Amino acid sequence: MHSLIRSDLFRNFMSGFLLGAVALVALSPTEGSDTLKSKIEAIYKA
Repeated sequence: MHSLIRSDLFRNFMSGFLLGAVALVALSPTEGSDTLKSKIEAIYKA
């Protein structure tokens, strides 16, 4: 197991996965959060 974690294939796979996850979060559209924010503000204003 230790040799699997230290292998280049595993490190390349995990770094690609991490980079993809960060890009997915960074490049995701923010329209959903704007809608959620407006709904929360409407609840507090009511």
